[in-house]
Amino acid sequence: MDFCFFLVGFKEFNKPLPDVGNVACYCGHCHNQSAFPMRTINCITLFFIPVLPFYFHKRLRCNICGTTGTLNQEALERLKQGQPVAIG
Repeated sequence: MDFCFFLVGFKEFNKPLPDVGNVACYCGHCHNQSAFPMRTINCITLFFIPVLPFYFHKRLRCNICGTTGTLNQEALERLKQGQPVAIG
């Protein structure tokens, strides 16, 4: 009797935005200056190895409470100028 199984899952990879810098932003959930801009890639994994990226986006993520918020083009321009933005 042969068994064939695949261990398939989803994984999120986060990386700081290189063109924005390290600007601390305000988190509206925990009220700290602990949100940072990052690039997120969601991948389908096969045996814990990422094989197919399917979603790319830029967002703010709080390092304390984990709250996230998406970044639009206006917010990205403000971050490039060194001005902080907030997670709503």
